[in-house]
Amino acid sequence: MPIVTKQRVLLISSNSSGRGGGERYLLFLAKGLKEQGLDVHVLLSDVEYMDGWVRDFLEEDIAVHRAHLKGLVQRPLRFVQACLDRKQINTIAKLCKSITPDAILVNQQYDEDGLDYVWGALLSGIKQVAGVIHMPMTASKDSRPLGRLRGRILRSWYRKHTYRKIFVSEGARKEFNDYYRLDQVNYVVNNSVPMSQSGLEALEPLFPTGSKVMGFIGQFVAQKNLGGLIDIWKAARNEGIDARLLLVGDGPERNHIDQMLADCDPETWHITGWTREPELFLQEMDVFVLTSHFEGLPLSLVEAASRGVVCVTAPFNGATDVSKHAPWVLVAQNHSVLTMALLLCNTLQSLDSLKLTITPNRVEQFQSFYSLNRMVKEIRDVLQLN
Repeated sequence: MPIVTKQRVLLISSNSSGRGGGERYLLFLAKGLKEQGLDVHVLLSDVEYMDGWVRDFLEEDIAVHRAHLKGLVQRPLRFVQACLDRKQINTIAKLCKSITPDAILVNQQYDEDGLDYVWGALLSGIKQVAGVIHMPMTASKDSRPLGRLRGRILRSWYRKHTYRKIFVSEGARKEFNDYYRLDQVNYVVNNSVPMSQSGLEALEPLFPTGSKVMGFIGQFVAQKNLGGLIDIWKAARNEGIDARLLLVGDGPERNHIDQMLADCDPETWHITGWTREPELFLQEMDVFVLTSHFEGLPLSLVEAASRGVVCVTAPFNGATDVSKHAPWVLVAQNHSVLTMALLLCNTLQSLDSLKLTITPNRVEQFQSFYSLNRMVKEIRDVLQLN
C-alpha cells in the first residue's frame, strides 16, 4: 500500500508576549490542526518569556522549533527596524525551508507586527503563506506620532508583499481595508476555542450566595481599560446593586488597579492572579465584562459566551461578530463609562429574565459555530490544505 504523508503546516509566532492572547490563539489553532490529521510545527523565539508557550505546545505533542528571533517589542524603531533586519529575515527563510511545510501561517497581531516573519516566509519559496491580523490598529494611526508617514511606508510594503491576509473579525477587515485600500483578496475567520464536553471543575464560592458577580479574564494592560471597568462596577454599587467584582489575571496595571480598589470593601472584590485555567472562574460570573479600548476577537469573550454567561462589552472589533451568534452578548453603543455603566446596571437588574432566554439549544448552536473544527476548516481552506 502507498505511504500516505501528512500535510505539514508551520505556525510562526510574532513572539509578542509570554501571556498574550495571540499565542494562546496559536496554541488552540495548532491543537485543532493536529486533531484534523496535519503535521503541525511551530516556530518560536528562544527568548525566556516564550518558555511557557513551549511547554504548552509540547504538552499538545506539537513539534517546536526555536531560534534567536526578535519580536517587535524588542525593537525601538518598531516595524522599520524589523524590515531592515535582513539577517533575521534570511534566518527565518532558511528555517522555513528546512522544516519543509506545505503551508505557513504567521501570527502577526497588528498591521505593523511580524512583517519580518512574513517576509522570511515569502522568501523561503513556500507557495502557501498567510498572516493572521487580529487588530489592524489603523483607525487612529494618522493621529499618532509619525502616523501618516508610517502608514505610507506600510501601504507600500503591503502592496509589494502579496500573501493571504486573515482577519479575525469583519470589523478588523473593514478597518484594514478602509485605511490601506489595497486591491487584494483577504479573508475573515472568527477565532474559536476548544469546547469542553464536560462541566468545569467545581470551585469554592468566592462571594456570598445571592450576590451578582461581574468578572473579567485577561491581562492587566492599558488596552483592557480596567480602570473604566472598576468605575462601571462602582457605579452599579452606587445604584444599590449588590455587584461583586472578580478579576482573573495580572499584569503591569496591577498596582494601579490595587490603588483604585483600596477604598472598597475587600469582601466585594477579588483578584486571582495568573492562572493556567482562567476559564474555571467563569462559573463564578453572572456577567462577563470587557471594556477594552480595542480588540480583535477576544478568546475570553468566546469562552464566556460558549458557557452561556451573559456578556457586556464595549463596541470593539469582534464584539458584533460574537453577538450575532449569541443574543446574551450585549454590545454598548459607544466606549463611554456612562453608556457602559447604564448597560451593565440594566443587565444586572434584568439578569434573571435574560438568563431564561439562554437555552441549551442556543448555547449548543453557538458552540458549534465557534468550535475549533469550524475555525480550522476555514484556515485550511485559505491555506489550500486538503
